[in-house]
Amino acid sequence: MIGYNLVTAICFALLTAEVLYVIINLCIKDRAHRIAFLRSFKKGKCVLIYLSAIPLYFIGHLYAHQPVLDAFFSAINKIINLVVLKYENSSVSALMSANLFYKVTVYYCYVLIAINALLFALSIFCQKIWQFIQKIKSKFSPKDKLIIFGYNQSSLAIFNSDSEHDKIIVDKISQQDCATLYSQKVSFISSSAHSKHIAEIIKEIRKKDKKCVTIINSLDDEKNLSLSRVFVNELTKYSEEDRKQIFRKLSVFVFGDPRYEALYGDIVSSGFGCIHYINKYQKIAMEFIDRYPFTRFMNETHIDYNTSLLRDGVDVNVCMIGFGKTNRQVFLTSVANNQFLTSADGEIKLKPVNYYIFDKAKSENNKNLNHNYYRFKNECANLNSDEYLPLPESPANEEYCQLDINDNTFYNEVRSIVSRGKNNANFVIIAFGTDLENIDMAQKLVEKRREWNVDFTIFVKSRSAHKELEFVAKENCYFFANEQEEVYDISEITNDNIFRMAQMRNEIYDLEYTITHEKIEYIDDKLIEDNRRAAYEAWYCKKSQLERESSLYCCLSLKSKLHMLGLDYCKKDMPGEALTESEYLQIYAQDDLPDTSTYTQTACGKKIVKYTLDFANSRRTTMAIHEHQRWNSFMLSKGMIPSSKEQILNDAKEVNGKIKHTNGKDYAFRRHGNLTTFEGLVEFRKMITMRDKNDEFENDVIKYDYQLLDDAWWLLNENGYKIIRKSN
Repeated sequence: MIGYNLVTAICFALLTAEVLYVIINLCIKDRAHRIAFLRSFKKGKCVLIYLSAIPLYFIGHLYAHQPVLDAFFSAINKIINLVVLKYENSSVSALMSANLFYKVTVYYCYVLIAINALLFALSIFCQKIWQFIQKIKSKFSPKDKLIIFGYNQSSLAIFNSDSEHDKIIVDKISQQDCATLYSQKVSFISSSAHSKHIAEIIKEIRKKDKKCVTIINSLDDEKNLSLSRVFVNELTKYSEEDRKQIFRKLSVFVFGDPRYEALYGDIVSSGFGCIHYINKYQKIAMEFIDRYPFTRFMNETHIDYNTSLLRDGVDVNVCMIGFGKTNRQVFLTSVANNQFLTSADGEIKLKPVNYYIFDKAKSENNKNLNHNYYRFKNECANLNSDEYLPLPESPANEEYCQLDINDNTFYNEVRSIVSRGKNNANFVIIAFGTDLENIDMAQKLVEKRREWNVDFTIFVKSRSAHKELEFVAKENCYFFANEQEEVYDISEITNDNIFRMAQMRNEIYDLEYTITHEKIEYIDDKLIEDNRRAAYEAWYCKKSQLERESSLYCCLSLKSKLHMLGLDYCKKDMPGEALTESEYLQIYAQDDLPDTSTYTQTACGKKIVKYTLDFANSRRTTMAIHEHQRWNSFMLSKGMIPSSKEQILNDAKEVNGKIKHTNGKDYAFRRHGNLTTFEGLVEFRKMITMRDKNDEFENDVIKYDYQLLDDAWWLLNENGYKIIRKSN
């Protein structure tokens, strides 16, 4: 009996050790690992319980006088039954009757096996209960909603970035992923009945006074487009009045590949202002330009801060290594924002940036580039100049180098570009491969920069953080395209700072347009509020995607414009002495200050400027010329071309039952009457005045090129920024 007690004691100790092991792990693990641990007994985490049962059954069978081999294999058979909770102790009942300690240990083993199975079952049951509670919470919560269609890591990043909405992910989710989401406390509905959910979303919005943000991000463009069409179809079922109410409370953001931008554009134009297209590469590019305008890395060697002109003999050169989706969008966004003026023969002229594009493919052959950026060059090269206003200049110079980075002439080609002229501003943008490949190329160029003894700034695409970034971070290298921070963050999607400024700028633009064309002399609160409401609705429901982007890119250029004045802007809580409005205006406008004395009222704290047709020869006018050149560049990059004089004078369309001249502005055919030089705008104004026989001032469009910098201090101040002096 002593031998039986010894084996029983060892088994009891092993079972107790297993209990302590489980308790300790449940205490020290976080939620996700704790749930995984509870569900892991089939993978051997709690195998010690079953192993301990083998010697218990073995000695029980020996005590019942079974042969040794029979006793062992019978014990194995009993363990297999225990795994499926089939308890059977008749074969060891003799020893249990004879030895109380043995009996207690056997039942101790049975209890632990039952608890193990119970904990597993409870973890599954609790998940189902939790999922049910989340559905109820999502339906009845008083908070605004965030609903994400599509389960993937980027959607999960959006979900985790939000702390204000009642949020949930909707998709057909596997059992394993369901368990993962449950362990991470991520609310979800595993369903493929998306049409039903979309109908319920819109129905609920109509009934309740709460808003809903919906993200469509399945990583499958066909599915994204299909879901977007479901929203459009559901919205068409409601009356115009109902849709206006829905528009105020529903925002649908659909992610899509730029290869299908025309298809997404159709969805947006059909979405009654509720649907918005997100091109992640455009967001990355806009963040790049906002954070790293070329002017940030230029100084008095390059820019004459007294005139805001590029100095004589200074070129701006950009080497783009790789021309995939990211760098192609960076190129287009840069062309639309990084614009410079210089003085030649006593006249202010555009100084185009030189782009040298390296890629192993023939990268200039691209359907989107041909449809947009190259349309002006392809269609307008041989126009009859007598039939058009003075044509705008090409916004940039580009040279394509079909050259693999492994080619033995690659470094020589880069060196020949960055070594031209000691006062040039040189930039290299690396976005050709994986993060590590890009960082490795940056490291090589850092070494080459020392070897060549030339100066150039390096920008490196890195989708996420890497320790390897530390090697080059202090070597005049800057990183962009961190998708989790720049794209898949709810604040970047719904509350983008540049977007908010653009909306505010658009609102004031509309107000000043109304004041000018209706000859309003007194501005009251009702006029301001009515204008705000109409501008907000027109921004989403009437303006095209291109018109909205025009306002966005205008505000995006504000930082580089301030840099050319020797100024900068930053958040109010950041270091740097803020300039007062009068200090800013003295630097920017000097002796050509905006006239704010005519209107005593203000709109949102902004003084209303009285414009005339007398545009002085001043830095303020230089910056207006710069803004018009920048606008030209933006429009050309989007595939807009100039309208002919005949189209400017005669094209018309029906508006509210009346025939109205378009003045050559036609977004459907991508033509615009103002795509001309600054002097051409004067001729445009005179043409319209002669046709309409009205006041020339009403037809002036030059004043709009002044507005951004005239209002810069107010616009930035209202959005939590301050204007400071540039640090270099």
